[in-house]
Amino acid sequence: MNNLKSLCIAASIVTMLSISSSNASPWASPGDSSLRSDVELLAHHGLISGPVNSWPMSWKQITRDFYKADSMTLPTYVSHAFNRVRNKTPGEVNIKTKAYFATKVQSFRGFEDEARSKVEIKGTAEVNLDSASLHIEALYNDNENFNLDGSYLSQEIGNWSAYVGTVNRWWGPGQETTTMLSTNARPMPSIGIRRVTSEPFKTKWLSWMGPWDAEIFVSKMEKNRHVPEPIFVGMRLNFEPIKNFEVGLARTLMLCGERRPCNFKSWSNGLIAIGDLDNATSAEGFIEQPGNQLAMINLSYSFSLKENMNVKIYAEGTAEDVIIFLPYTYTRLLGVSFYGPMSEGGDQYRITAEASDSTGSLVWFYGEHRKRIMYRHSIYKTGYRYHDKVIGSTIDSDSLYFSLKASLLKSTGWEYSLKYQNILINMDSSYVNQLSPQRERINSLGLNIIAQTNWGKFQLDGNLMDNNINTPLEDKVNFIFGLKWSIGF
Repeated sequence: MNNLKSLCIAASIVTMLSISSSNASPWASPGDSSLRSDVELLAHHGLISGPVNSWPMSWKQITRDFYKADSMTLPTYVSHAFNRVRNKTPGEVNIKTKAYFATKVQSFRGFEDEARSKVEIKGTAEVNLDSASLHIEALYNDNENFNLDGSYLSQEIGNWSAYVGTVNRWWGPGQETTTMLSTNARPMPSIGIRRVTSEPFKTKWLSWMGPWDAEIFVSKMEKNRHVPEPIFVGMRLNFEPIKNFEVGLARTLMLCGERRPCNFKSWSNGLIAIGDLDNATSAEGFIEQPGNQLAMINLSYSFSLKENMNVKIYAEGTAEDVIIFLPYTYTRLLGVSFYGPMSEGGDQYRITAEASDSTGSLVWFYGEHRKRIMYRHSIYKTGYRYHDKVIGSTIDSDSLYFSLKASLLKSTGWEYSLKYQNILINMDSSYVNQLSPQRERINSLGLNIIAQTNWGKFQLDGNLMDNNINTPLEDKVNFIFGLKWSIGF
């Protein structure tokens, strides 16, 4: 309740200040696949410049180049995407209500906003000033749990935004999962700073990077874990050296916590990562080891294959260990999207195939597989998890994932999608994977319909699965039905 009290006080202050302030734009949070698809399309056509793979994205970054549309002749489906994004741009005061119902909680959480329980009600309120934003999300579920996940207070300082809150993040180009930082786990309370817009460096030594974006944050993890309340640090740099070619580099570090050193030496060793500090074997090494470190690289490129077909290819890898300076033991992801106009009326299609492997490979896409490595640690035995959910890939460790998704986005805003998933969870039934203690092969077929109406947005989800997690003695067909409703004021 202390968090609620603090946010309420901040809300009062911000509301009073808003009398004499013009509105600023906060961030577009992960969870809206349609918005993400439209943003990538507009970036491909030059209406958004800079990196687009890491979310949340600044609305100022998204809308900065929209003035170019006045002098451009855009295809009809791009014009519709432009209007949809512009209509979603928040104003000075925004209020939204969401309600979720599902017969069963989804085990595999992707980029799209999913409920973490069978019934949830969420209220969102935000106030945007000239340089400050207050965003409050209050959620109550059928487990009688209340939280403020997704809430934050931000203040712009030049082209940087400092913030405090529980921010949802999705780092990387993956559509269905990502290997380092996703929305699979609940967001951690954090303080951080991130760039608002992605102007290039002016110096000739760094101008080759093109538009760039960066973020660093520090979080405190939960108490109920093997090493209580460790510190979690995240750092990323995304840049676009060639138009529509994006490079992402990121690191995360878990250190400190009860009974662990938390001094200048442990911080400097962890941040600089000198030597094989993540693999100490002696008792003295365990004491001196700074913490659990992961490093990620991702690449994506968007191009036109022909007049009515655009393509985005992407790859991502996250390394668990380090030898001297070089990361090794990678989990990896590959994907390709085809998208373009479906009709002259402005309808848009997108077909995405994505594959992910969370067993460790010596080099990014090459070398011996090393099982029982990813998302675990010899000291921080709870592993790379927050409230029992992996912070990275939705499939946990030693698992394989393949998906094929086809979507049709109508010019009216209605959307239809069909998704097939083939998932192998915990391939050798090891204790490392905490999603399922037993090996499970799951085939899933999902149908999704989004309807835009005068009474808000309705979403119907149907998912047919031939198996489920934690069912080692049976392959039982099950069906999950979900309904979501949201409306803004």
